[in-house]
Amino acid sequence: MDFFKPDKECVAELLGEDKRKFIIPEYQRPYRWEKDQCETLWNDIMRVFGDSEDDEGKDIEEYFLGSIVAYENENKELEIIDGQQRISTFILLFRAFYECFKTEDKADDYFKDFGKCIWDYERNVGFSYDAMRLESRVAIKSDVESLRAILSKDIDIDNLNRESLYVNNYLFFYEKLREFKQNKSGSWIKLCDFVLGERLFILRVVCDSQESAMTIFNTLNSRGMPLSSADILKGHIYKEKKNKQQNTEEFVKDWQELESIVEDDKEIKDVDFFFLQYMHIIRALNDDYDTTTPGVLEFFTKKDSKDKKDKKATKYGANDGWLFKDKTIPFIMDLAKFWAKHQNYLSDLSCRYISILYLFENTSWKSFVSCLVWKNKDYFNKSDEFDKEGFSKDFDRHLLELIKHITLPLLNNNAGTSVMNDIAFRLNANVLQERDLYSSFENFEHKYSFPTFENFKEFCFCLKNPRKMKYLLYLYAFIYSDFKENIEVSKLQIEHILPQKWQGYDFDGWTEELHKAYLEQIGNKILLDGKTNNKCRDNFFSYKKRFYKENADESLKEIKNLAERVSNTWTKEDIDERSKEMYQRLQRFFDNKTKG
Repeated sequence: MDFFKPDKECVAELLGEDKRKFIIPEYQRPYRWEKDQCETLWNDIMRVFGDSEDDEGKDIEEYFLGSIVAYENENKELEIIDGQQRISTFILLFRAFYECFKTEDKADDYFKDFGKCIWDYERNVGFSYDAMRLESRVAIKSDVESLRAILSKDIDIDNLNRESLYVNNYLFFYEKLREFKQNKSGSWIKLCDFVLGERLFILRVVCDSQESAMTIFNTLNSRGMPLSSADILKGHIYKEKKNKQQNTEEFVKDWQELESIVEDDKEIKDVDFFFLQYMHIIRALNDDYDTTTPGVLEFFTKKDSKDKKDKKATKYGANDGWLFKDKTIPFIMDLAKFWAKHQNYLSDLSCRYISILYLFENTSWKSFVSCLVWKNKDYFNKSDEFDKEGFSKDFDRHLLELIKHITLPLLNNNAGTSVMNDIAFRLNANVLQERDLYSSFENFEHKYSFPTFENFKEFCFCLKNPRKMKYLLYLYAFIYSDFKENIEVSKLQIEHILPQKWQGYDFDGWTEELHKAYLEQIGNKILLDGKTNNKCRDNFFSYKKRFYKENADESLKEIKNLAERVSNTWTKEDIDERSKEMYQRLQRFFDNKTKG
């Protein structure tokens, strides 16, 4: 069979194909179209139909209504990967047309043509009203009932659920058609012929497998919202629960809550994030810290091949059925709540550590934090008030070591993705195997020892990545205050104490050559809130001191101390001295190990 087969079809031909059934699979998103989208579709149809005073649509030979991507399952049904919103809406529109013909005696052909797009039809037998063209397996029970009520032979208008989008959109089209029929009766049959004709078309792409359909969909739909791994996993879980006659509605509600958490949180990209964390946890429980990892979908759904006995198992999620364990969704929910509002669960100290980590450019550290959540998951199940102090103990100890483990490679100019993943995955395994955090690291302290003062200065001077520099300065600000202050990072900017712009003349012992040599030294950089930084701009230190004292954030202790300096000048000796002080404070921080 071909990899995929694209066909250009008119809408009525697509929907009315003999014995064809469209399935919205479990992993799809629920029906989301509202009145605005339906109104846009209706206006497009009217524009192309061209039944207006200026005959607007007369030159539009055909109109493209989008594409659907599907694959044929083992029951010869088309499982929709992309286009379920359009397919569902077209069927609601055709059902509204059908309803408009129920009272007409002389319109048997139209009655039949629209009906064929909703139900199976056999000559000399008629419609099989139970054999509906559309079935949604993703919808919650109330939506399933609403869709069935609309696609039944006779619609009981008074008892329809007005909170259902299926119902509201059907009623929208029905009212539009009644209004058109009443006000433009002479064009009614023309409109029916137009909708059933070949000017409204859709591109149907039928693939030979689900994987092929996903690939084609993501290629065609680069500007849209591709199905995520989590969407597919949701379908697997839903199907398993349904087969075991478990509570699917509770699962659907939990999933909706997960999606709401993602929508409300700027840091969490999608639900995939939680399953990625879960995969890292399961790998750590199996003492696997290999940096070559399977994809999340593969990890949970494709077991390791039994004929590869010489190859180490890696897909523990599928091998051990983790996706279907009773504790999986409850833990994913707890994990999501933690990542959405970690402040509700962690001590002030651990929250400060987390704020530092969020500024680190690589995000593999998150897997270690998630492993700590797993290790302390029982705290979520206690009925009384959440024990923040007990829950935070491991975080208070281990997050400090995590910061050290990921920062030392950075200071050695070796903080690439593979290095960071290796460190994070080893820490994950160590903490869940209840080993010392430093075990399984060969020559780590030798390989990533704290640099010499000269190497430290050179690294910082050459560091052009502003985020990495901000991370180092942010970490240093906490070290300077002994982690006793909450320092809000979002408004902080990198301030050059010595003005960035050369003033055009020598001052306080500075020449243009010295200015160039010292401007980017680490001892000349400090974090300052944006508002105060804008006021300081390219002014001299004597001018900046006043703003440091009066306007700078109180949590920035070093800035406040600079403001108290007796001297009104900022010299190269001051920069050298501060560079040395920063180096020494950082060195003491990294030398002070908190093993556990």
